[in-house]
Amino acid sequence: MRLWPYLLLIMALIAVIFLPGASAEWLKPDAAYSAVRVMRSGGMEMRGPVHHDHGKERWEVAPQGMRQVMIRRPDQERMLMILPDMNMGMELDLSQAKQVPSAESYAAKQPERLGREEVGGEMTTKYRLVEDGGQGPITMLFWVTDDGIPLRMEGSGAQGNFEMLLSDLKRGAQDAGLFEPPAGLQLMPANPAMLGPMMGGAAQ
Repeated sequence: MRLWPYLLLIMALIAVIFLPGASAEWLKPDAAYSAVRVMRSGGMEMRGPVHHDHGKERWEVAPQGMRQVMIRRPDQERMLMILPDMNMGMELDLSQAKQVPSAESYAAKQPERLGREEVGGEMTTKYRLVEDGGQGPITMLFWVTDDGIPLRMEGSGAQGNFEMLLSDLKRGAQDAGLFEPPAGLQLMPANPAMLGPMMGGAAQ
């Protein structure tokens, strides 16, 4: 497979779920819920259950059949990418992801309000932001529930397009154990060269 579309998708998912929360009226980091998250980019798709509770987040996916768990802990200033079948993982400092555009990295900005839309049975407010992505403008669209959950997100720019969508949304406090790594997990330090292989990609 070609690696670039896959890595674009990985960058998108890191952007959406792994940055520190920001305080804003239109996007609140303190919601608690579970859902199914779908990410699409470059003709590829990844989906799996997501658990979110006051900034902490866990997302499970299985690209190319390889089970992976991604845990975000802004309270500990770190995120984990875990391969449970291998009892291995990689730990990253949250600051290492700050270069990647995301809903939360834009939260302190003032987006353009486009109106109200229904998404998956939920009423949302639609917003638009246009930013300089370094290689040209990036247009970001967000559909946010009244309690601040980004239910849908779309991005388009010179490097391609991506989409994020939540379905089966269920609000409520999540089990604290979901946001802890397995006992005995072997953690490797952050290594950008390992990101592609850990996410199941291989250059062809």
